[in-house]
Amino acid sequence: MPINDDDRALFNRVWALGAKAIKENRISALSHVALETPTLDQYQDAFGQRMTDMIKVVQLGISQLQANDQIVENSVASLPPSPLRNASSR
Repeated sequence: MPINDDDRALFNRVWALGAKAIKENRISALSHVALETPTLDQYQDAFGQRMTDMIKVVQLGISQLQANDQIVENSVASLPPSPLRNASSR
């Protein structure tokens, strides 16, 4: 599935909210990964512990959107596959 501008915009929004939650809640275990904003391509190409940490940031961002009723399930479902789904092919 090719990445489009809507996917990139949604990823950026989700990442920003996840990074904000990490900073506000002082989640030190994830602060290193939330310092920079990766591109969607970098997110998809991540592996190992960095991949795991990035997924946690995205999960926090999605939960923030859902808590504020700012996202519909179809938007989250349209995000490209997470690196975890691609890990078995590495």
